[in-house]
Amino acid sequence: MTHPPQPPAGDPQPGQYGQPGPGEPPYGQPPYGQPGAHPQQPAGAYAQPPNAPGAVLSLVLGLISVLTCITILGPFAFVQGRKAEAAVEASGGAYGGKGMATAGKILGIIGTVFLILTVLFVLLIVITGSYSASFETS
Repeated sequence: MTHPPQPPAGDPQPGQYGQPGPGEPPYGQPPYGQPGAHPQQPAGAYAQPPNAPGAVLSLVLGLISVLTCITILGPFAFVQGRKAEAAVEASGGAYGGKGMATAGKILGIIGTVFLILTVLFVLLIVITGSYSASFETS
C-alpha cells in the first residue's frame, strides 16, 4: 500500500490556519452562491448626494466675477449661492454642494464690492473730468 507524500514537518496541513483543504476553492474564490461570491463596495462607501441647484453656477459666476473684469456677475453669484444654501438646508441631506454654494456666495460678495468700487471710480473720473473741463473753458 502506498501512502501519499507527507509535507515537511514545519508546513501547515491543508485546512489548518485558514488554508484551503481538499475540495475547497483556492484563496479569494468563495464557492458559487455563497456570500461574498460577487464583488461588493467596501464598507462605508456611499454615493454622494447630488449638488443643490445653483451651487455650481454660483461658484462659477463668483470666480468669473472676481478673476475677470466682468464684475456685474457678482450679485448674481451671491443670489444663486443663497438659494443653493437654502436648498441644501431644506433638503435634509438629499442635496450636497453647500461648500460650493458658500464659496460662490462669498465670491459674489467680493465681486459686488469690486462692482461698487468700479462704479464709484468711474463716477469720480466723470465728475472730476467735467469739473476740470469747466475750468478750461472759462
